[in-house]
Amino acid sequence: MSGKQKTIVVIGTLDTKGKEVKYVKDLIEKRGHKTLVIDAGVLGEPLFKPDVPAERVAQAAEAELAELVAQADTATAVQTMMKGAAEVVKELYAQGQVDGVISLGGGKGTAIGTAAMRTLPLGVPKVAVTTGASGNTRRYMGSKDLVMFPSITDIVGLNRVNSLMLSNAVGAIVGMVETELEKPLAEKRAVSITTLGITTPAAMNCQSLLEAAGYEVLVFHTTGVGGNAMEELTAAGMIDAILDLATVEVMTEVVGAGLAVPEPGRLLAAGPVPRVVCPGAIDMVAFGRRESVPPEYAHRLLYQHTPMLTVMRTNVEENTQLGELMAERLNAAQGPVAVLIPTHGFSAYDREGGVFYDPEADWAFVEALRSKLKSGILCQMIEAHINDQAFAEEAVKSLKDLMAMGFCQD
Repeated sequence: MSGKQKTIVVIGTLDTKGKEVKYVKDLIEKRGHKTLVIDAGVLGEPLFKPDVPAERVAQAAEAELAELVAQADTATAVQTMMKGAAEVVKELYAQGQVDGVISLGGGKGTAIGTAAMRTLPLGVPKVAVTTGASGNTRRYMGSKDLVMFPSITDIVGLNRVNSLMLSNAVGAIVGMVETELEKPLAEKRAVSITTLGITTPAAMNCQSLLEAAGYEVLVFHTTGVGGNAMEELTAAGMIDAILDLATVEVMTEVVGAGLAVPEPGRLLAAGPVPRVVCPGAIDMVAFGRRESVPPEYAHRLLYQHTPMLTVMRTNVEENTQLGELMAERLNAAQGPVAVLIPTHGFSAYDREGGVFYDPEADWAFVEALRSKLKSGILCQMIEAHINDQAFAEEAVKSLKDLMAMGFCQD
């Protein structure tokens, strides 16, 4: 063991996964750390006595375990134990009893364990051993720093495969809690930049300018999770200003399809910090492989970005809706906002001669935005493409002007 003894919370259903939870508990304790076992089972008696029984988990969600068992309603039971486990872990963390969390289970056990993990701040080690580690993991991870280990075989008894996976997962969580992290440099103001691959030059240009001016820069990839992660970290006080170059996630929200649909709160959740917003990458919505594009979009202008990624050009109607929605959200912003419009294109595909060049669709967004934006918000047209150095210079200048107004978080 390296350093002082830590406490690792182990979450599982001890009625169906008791043997496996005990195996993980014993491995952690052999490494010199304490465990705190939370039982989330509702089907029977636990294999061994947990530190936090299922009754307490249910009560934390304002329910009674006996009633959940009597109802025999799986969906209600899982929702209840998700809420209860989250409340219990949040309380334990506030008491200083959580250095890391590991869970193991199938779909239900993973839903409960990861719900608890998502209540914890960035940097607290979180590991889930699960049958659901492939496919769509966003429902478990959200925008948190969660590590998911595939169990390979189902977690039904111990065998030569899943015992190896559980051992590796224990090694991961123990290594994580033993790692002493340096605190970030507090003397620098932190600025976030959002981007996508087709606006990468814009992000890099702005990053260079901001770092040269003495700021710490955090770049977020707006794939449906990045924007929300940025908003959450800003609301938590870790970011002082936002340069929202790529707002494509809001466009996928308008279309109602694609890979980058964000959780609720995009453009709203960050709190009273300065924010410069640009329509980066709103000219497209991304899907997976070509065959994954919904049939209703088969007639649209599609482009194969990579073998795994197909992008669709957005049209006049969608851009109009986006302009109105963005204006509505920016009008409700708690901090100062400025909008910058690059008149020569919103992405690498959208410049003149590009595969998605469509000035009519772009202008539909601009007109809708300006018609709904309240008078106190600056909307500036910049005679440049979003990836031009000239646009980066204007964007950084605009953000620094807002920050100079004194709205940064202390």
